[in-house]
Amino acid sequence: MAWQATSPDMEEVLAEMAAHPLAERLAPIEGVMTKSFVVHADQRGYFLEQLKRGDRDDQGRPFLPEHGFAQMSRSLAYARGGNPPELIKAFHWHRRQWDYWDLVEGNARVVLVDLRRASPSAGRVQVVIAGRNAPKMIAIPPLVAHGYQVLGLEDVLLSYYVTEPYDPQQPDEGRLAWNDPRIGFDWSIENI
Repeated sequence: MAWQATSPDMEEVLAEMAAHPLAERLAPIEGVMTKSFVVHADQRGYFLEQLKRGDRDDQGRPFLPEHGFAQMSRSLAYARGGNPPELIKAFHWHRRQWDYWDLVEGNARVVLVDLRRASPSAGRVQVVIAGRNAPKMIAIPPLVAHGYQVLGLEDVLLSYYVTEPYDPQQPDEGRLAWNDPRIGFDWSIENI
């Protein structure tokens, strides 16, 4: 499969990122939203609503795009143990597509990188812990690179909804290495 190449604007953002320490770039990214789930549990199990029209994110903003969803997919990442690193699946990005991630099983550290030149948060890196211990959905805008790291010894099951159907002839997807030095993200796990 041929991945899309980064644009000159994206390359500029990445070059600027390399000039600043990660600690200066860790902050919320414009357009990235989280919606914590309300879990209704009793002796029989639990129920939660993943997505519905009218949803708001944790800050009270409208969570869903104006247009509907095009595809729903599932991905399983095997836990391998060890430190560092656990299994890392990063980074990829889309030009048009929004992703809505729900980490159904396991726990993960989701890392997001704003590659949008015109964004007020261009070059920022945002980290979201999500999964069994932090149930939430993450809305990821186009041109925000994203990936995740399995945390712990439990496999991670990711269910995700996208706003564009996958086209193998012209995939709306690009890649960056998980350890791209311009991003400079430290994937090691802190032990105290």
